[in-house]
Amino acid sequence: MKIVVIGGGAAGMMFSTQYKKANPEDEVILFEKSSYVAWAGCPTPYFIADELKKSDVLHGTPEDFIKRGINVKIHHEVTKIDFENKTLTVKGNEINGTISYDKLVIAVGAKSFVPNIAGYSQNLENVFTLSHAENAFKIKDYLNENKSKLKNAVVVGAGFIGLEMVESFRKNGLNVTLIEKADQIFPNVSENLKKRIYKEIENNDVELKLNSGVTEIISENNVAKSVKLDNGETVNFDIALFSIGITPNIDFLPKELKTDSGKITVNDKFETNIKDVYAIGDCVFNKYYKTDRNLYAPFGDVANKHGMFLAKHLSGKDVSWKGLIRSFATSFYDVKLAQTGLSLKEALQLGYNADVVSMKAMYKNSGFEDSVPASAEIIYDKDKKIVLGGAMVGKEAVAQFIDQMAIVIALETPIEKFIEIDFAYSPTNASVWNPLLVTYRKVIK
Repeated sequence: MKIVVIGGGAAGMMFSTQYKKANPEDEVILFEKSSYVAWAGCPTPYFIADELKKSDVLHGTPEDFIKRGINVKIHHEVTKIDFENKTLTVKGNEINGTISYDKLVIAVGAKSFVPNIAGYSQNLENVFTLSHAENAFKIKDYLNENKSKLKNAVVVGAGFIGLEMVESFRKNGLNVTLIEKADQIFPNVSENLKKRIYKEIENNDVELKLNSGVTEIISENNVAKSVKLDNGETVNFDIALFSIGITPNIDFLPKELKTDSGKITVNDKFETNIKDVYAIGDCVFNKYYKTDRNLYAPFGDVANKHGMFLAKHLSGKDVSWKGLIRSFATSFYDVKLAQTGLSLKEALQLGYNADVVSMKAMYKNSGFEDSVPASAEIIYDKDKKIVLGGAMVGKEAVAQFIDQMAIVIALETPIEKFIEIDFAYSPTNASVWNPLLVTYRKVIK
């Protein structure tokens, strides 16, 4: 059998390695239009900040995977797909023409989304986006080559990458202005939990401009000088990052492939509506766990799991993808944020008889000088007495606590069972009262 994979990011490489391992006799050929495969997007802001090495972003070379029997072709772009005849048109230095497939895996990832802004051009040498390892290397090179001339940075978009890049630019010695069109950051996190993040932004001398849309980029000789906001204000800069959002990189795909809101739709086997064509990673819609609701989750861990599941399915294993509950974590300097499942607002909108348990959560004994309590909110169904979601902001162990909540949500563990869980306790490592035990005490009267 001949498997063709388009895209050498996390999803494409995980699928290829796992499938080839299970089916060594089958041919796996992978096309990647950039210079890199097996790259990770999430660590890139920390690479730009000199906190991680290039090897922490690139997890293998094409040669590494060729040695495993995967026919990796970098600098090869798929420009056309003929589903009826099961052929691809490829443009590259080794293959420049038509190639056939038995099964096709689309793992093309996503690209940065920049709306129609007057004056925006990809030719502007000091305006960047960040959705690929190549973008990170260009940003880092520009910072290094122009270090003596750079003083002010602008970041447009206060999402995960935007906030992490604010910190990265600050650690590169730049003054930073963060511009966000909405009236808040992280809209699915309660205002109570976000207070620490706003305070940390202020403490690190970052100017935050909410309710501020960018209408124009003013430039001269392909060098941007400033952005104009919808309130008429002008913000000057030496380097800018647009991190407004990402969208699947599927412009080249034929219209007969079913999509929804610009994402490829797949079933629980990652099958598209076209026979023998599959899609995984940042280019597809997931389902919210055990429901029919679409959920877009462009995260590296999700892409890796997609690749593993599809490799098992095409190797004859009886597996199906149940979906996600939207777990994530990020940080800004010393403040860490993590969330899973539904917010209270979302739960109420979906018809749950929901309520919230708010608490202070300790990751070690409160008597230690460096012990700082986290703030947590756990959303639960008052009728079924199960957890629907949770969020936490703190200094340490935030993601680990949220992982525990994700487990009980996925397993629909009754809150009354939490008292039976044998949590680890140590004054230096954990509190006597795990957040799930606190939930038990407050919900089960």
